Amino acid sequence: MRKKVALENREIEIVGTSHVAEGSIQEVEKAIAEVQPDFVGVELDQDRYNALKGDSGWKDLDVADAVKNGKGFLLLFRLILSIFQRKAGNSMPGKEMLKAAELAEDRDIDLELIDQDINTTFQRARDKLTVKEKLKLAASLVIGSESIEGQDLLQDDIINKLVEELGEEYPSLAETFLYERNSYMANKILEKDFNKAVVVVGAAHVEGLMDELKAEVRTTYTDPENFPWFKIATYAIPAFILAGLGYSFWKIGMGAGAKATGVWIGLNGTLAALGAIIARSHPLTWLIAFIAAPLTSLDPALGAGMVAAYAEAKFYPPTVGELEELSKATEYSELWENQAGRVLLTFVIVSIGSATATFLSAGYIASVIF
Repeated sequence: MRKKVALENREIEIVGTSHVAEGSIQEVEKAIAEVQPDFVGVELDQDRYNALKGDSGWKDLDVADAVKNGKGFLLLFRLILSIFQRKAGNSMPGKEMLKAAELAEDRDIDLELIDQDINTTFQRARDKLTVKEKLKLAASLVIGSESIEGQDLLQDDIINKLVEELGEEYPSLAETFLYERNSYMANKILEKDFNKAVVVVGAAHVEGLMDELKAEVRTTYTDPENFPWFKIATYAIPAFILAGLGYSFWKIGMGAGAKATGVWIGLNGTLAALGAIIARSHPLTWLIAFIAAPLTSLDPALGAGMVAAYAEAKFYPPTVGELEELSKATEYSELWENQAGRVLLTFVIVSIGSATATFLSAGYIASVIF
């Protein structure tokens, strides 16, 4: 798919590729040969460009440190969405992007990686997801999602169907992964000084990128302004539990206080350990999750999932090969079959178990004191 955009004294040839079509590389070569551009832009950022050249960055990742630094949710979220894209037949840019970059370098043509940093994109996508979208995405992790790959559709039909489904099911993701990046790439292109340009992007971006390039005023996207319910709850609920337990012992009696404390410890330990079991971590991690959950549930800065995953990664660290394999996963089930994936799953599922137990415990304590 090739589209031309004329802007006063500048011409831009947009080459839309499917990322998986065998003819994509030939299409890129043909466009550069015919247009003879003085600028080439590709839908890549530095991290993905390095990955295509053989350095994915995963092999150097210290999973334990990533979890300790609070990046566990972001790493797993990035993996889930990467798998989602591959299952839908819209994998990350591949050889055709690298070919465009190599041709530009070989011919001494000005080259620009025009896409937004992938970590920024995933961070913004995570922050913009609504509660409904998060639940739907979590459900797809457990039960899988229908792929349009392999259906008897033309290439353009597949791309159009993908964009349509993404917009209907996950409007926040559509905004972040399509519309927001279209605007970002248009700005990067127009910042450059050139007469003729060849821009290589995924086919899903072609129409939107053309609109942004032609627009007198391009669309701007701001950070989501969500009320921090979750942050408030992480501090308010532990404070309520401590106050409720103290009140139970002081005003109701030792028996009521001891029972409420037992429910709080038992629920936290059991659900956290169950989370570690579901994540298929090692038995020692189950024990650590059970012990850590009641203690860490009162400290918003230190969660049971963080402690359990850090222990799992330290005692049973993933190999370099497992880290590399995880970055290429195409099915959600592969997360459970890979030690790096199990560490991240331990972090998230234990955290969910402990958080659920904390809410249930708060409800029980409330029933005791009111």
